[in-house]
Amino acid sequence: MNQKERLRRLAYDALILLGVLALITFICRLWPVLLLILLGIFAAIIRLLFLSTKKVEVIEEEKKTPEQERTYTEQDVHKISYGVIQQRVTSLVLHDYPQAKWIWEVPDAQKRMQNGEDVFILLNGAGGYRRAKVLLKNMAVIGLDYCTANPAPSPEFSPNSKKAEGRKQDADQSAKPVIENYELLAFEWVEAHILELNARCNEAIAKGNSCVLLQPQELPVKEAWQNLCEELIRVGLPNAVCTGDGIKIEIKQENCGKESV
Repeated sequence: MNQKERLRRLAYDALILLGVLALITFICRLWPVLLLILLGIFAAIIRLLFLSTKKVEVIEEEKKTPEQERTYTEQDVHKISYGVIQQRVTSLVLHDYPQAKWIWEVPDAQKRMQNGEDVFILLNGAGGYRRAKVLLKNMAVIGLDYCTANPAPSPEFSPNSKKAEGRKQDADQSAKPVIENYELLAFEWVEAHILELNARCNEAIAKGNSCVLLQPQELPVKEAWQNLCEELIRVGLPNAVCTGDGIKIEIKQENCGKESV
């Protein structure tokens, strides 16, 4: 607690004490004493208000000294121009061959450019080109001169001719139509309709019919009908045969009322 807070606390306690004394003197009708106490209360209030006010301190902003202008050396200029040259080469290569990558042919390309010597880049994925000359004028890239294209190997002497022939045979085999297997389709269809088939068999027996005909519109593709007949025989309907109008199920008493397990 600092000095100001301590004085404010004393003034507050004196104000409370004078208030209590003023109340006592008012009850006892001691008017002269009450008048003095009121003057003391007034003085204590003024003192308390004076101590309660906070002094606003103005903090002056520190004057910022202007930064010294940076001076560039000749080496800094060469580094900046070297970075610009690399960006330009990259943009030219990607413009001609979007999938290509490049590196400098020699590690001291920057020094060679400063000496006015020719510089080259090595390419990968540039349509057969492995090398290109960077055309410079006043330390600015004006183009690329592609060279050293890889000749395409002749088919009869190509070491990968056997592999290419094998890939061609694989492509021919993949072009042949694939015979689809409808066994899974037949199994899923019978599993989904076995209860309905049993109900239709029971209904046909009640009506005195000797067969149940499954129409083409309620069956899968026609190529799967033979597999459907085999699956129906497997679940307990041995007289299921394919016809031109669909699948015909010959009804016998022992063949109906069964469900798939």
